[in-house]
Order: sequence, then C-alpha cells, then structure tokens
Amino acid sequence: MAPNTTATAPAAAPDLAEMVTAGTDALNDGDLRLALERFEAVVNTFPDRPEGHNNLGALYSSLGEYGKAETCFDHVLDLLPENPNVRYNRGLVRSRQEKHDAARDDFQAVLKLTPNDPDTLNNLGVSDFMQGRLDEARRHFETALKVRPGYANAFLNLVDLAWQTDGADRAARMCGEFLASHHDTEVQRRHLELQISAAREHLQGALVAADAVMVVDANPVVAAERERIVHALAAWHREASAHG
Repeated sequence: MAPNTTATAPAAAPDLAEMVTAGTDALNDGDLRLALERFEAVVNTFPDRPEGHNNLGALYSSLGEYGKAETCFDHVLDLLPENPNVRYNRGLVRSRQEKHDAARDDFQAVLKLTPNDPDTLNNLGVSDFMQGRLDEARRHFETALKVRPGYANAFLNLVDLAWQTDGADRAARMCGEFLASHHDTEVQRRHLELQISAAREHLQGALVAADAVMVVDANPVVAAERERIVHALAAWHREASAHG
C-alpha cells in the first residue's frame, strides 16, 4: 500500500478579533454567562492583550463584581498605563467598593490626561465628599458644572453637599435656581424633598418659639397656634412611619 502523502492542514490560529466579537455578540444577545465564558477564553488565549481583560472587566462591573472588575482593569493598565478610559473605569469600581483614596488617585490621573472632563471632575468630587474634603468636593462639582452647564448629576451632588453644610433651605433655593434654567426630573424630586425637609425644620422651630412665648404669655391665640403645629408634626411623623 502506498504511503499517504497528503499534508494535514494546520489548525487555524485563534483570531483575537473574532473571539472578542463572539463575546460581544453574546453580550448583545443578553446571554451573560456565554459572554463571560467567551471573554474569559480571550484572556486565557491572549493574556498579554488588553481587549479580553477590558471587556471582562466591563462585564464584571455590570454584574456588580467590582473586585473582579478592578483586577481586570489592573491588567489592562499594566499593558496600557496611559489609557484614561480604563483608569476612569477602575476609579468607578474602586468607588463602588468604597476605596475612595484609590479611586481619587485614578480620577486625578485621568484629569492629567484629559483636563476638565466633567464626569471625572464629578466623580473626583464624590471621592472627596465621601472622605470629608468638602471644600475640594465643592470645587470639583462647581468646575464640572462650568464645563457642562446643566449637568444634573454634578448639581445633585453639590446640592447634597450644601444640604449637609448649609441646611435644607439653602439647598432648596439652589434647586429652584437650577430649575429656572434647566428641566430635570431628578432635580425636581430633590427640590420637593428639600422643601419638605425645610418645612419640617420650620415647624419644629415654630414649636420651640411657641413654647418660649407660652412661658411668658400663655394666651389662647398662641396656645391654639401651638396646638396646630403639634398636630401638623404628629401627622408628619405618622406619615413617615407609614412609609418607612
């Protein structure tokens, strides 16, 4: 019998672009398990390429697996240390894990690469806010709003800071001023919340004032006003208890 001299075709080498596309297709189809498997295969086949690590990190982040996402982004930044998008994403997942110092480092590094990016300024402000650096946080939120007027997310963070430092009245006035120029449903909701909080504070202050008057002048008009305040506050407390 004559020997078989037919050459065997070599197996095709894995194609990075095709593997990444397959993972993306699975993700677009909503099959997260398959997307995870495919991006893990990319990482295993091409460990020294950033594409698999980056896509896997984004997927882990969307699944709330922030520690795993951070590890993936670490790998990407080992390969692409000057990539602002990946560094920004790592800052986000670090924030989610309350690693605010590390997140702050990432956001500051992003601003060196892309100065005055409003999203980065906003998130840097959040990192400062969470660690009590209130003046710095305020400056970052205000700068983000200068770069992107009407930026509701940064504005809401600025309002929360004002609520903490200056009270509900001041924060509510800020919302009113913002809504005079911009329409945003979340700001409208916060405005209502602040107005209610301020009204409750005013009623509590009115009760203290009424008690002080009653000590020196227990006349029936003041007593009736005090009673109305007490009933209003009691109704408020009942409503709050019923909802939470």
